[in-house]
Amino acid sequence: MTCDFMPFLFRRLSVALGDLMHRRSELQRQKRSIRRTIFTSSFRDKILHETVCRLSRDEVLGLLCEPVQISLVPDVEKGEVLIDLRGRGTFQRVQ
Repeated sequence: MTCDFMPFLFRRLSVALGDLMHRRSELQRQKRSIRRTIFTSSFRDKILHETVCRLSRDEVLGLLCEPVQISLVPDVEKGEVLIDLRGRGTFQRVQ
């Protein structure tokens, strides 16, 4: 093959496989949207270096635009520390 033909071949291959290569699972997409909703509405304390939740679980479910599995939404409360400098936040615990 010539050097001129190689980019054309890779372009055609990426177009043919493009829908399959970058497809994410629906479950992972829902988890990301839930975490994004929780963290965009959270309070970041710059003195204690914490991220504090401002929403409860019911409010998170109300703010989500698309339907999600209820079991994916974590049981968070208002005022709960999500991320802590010392590693003791809710989203930092190893399960």
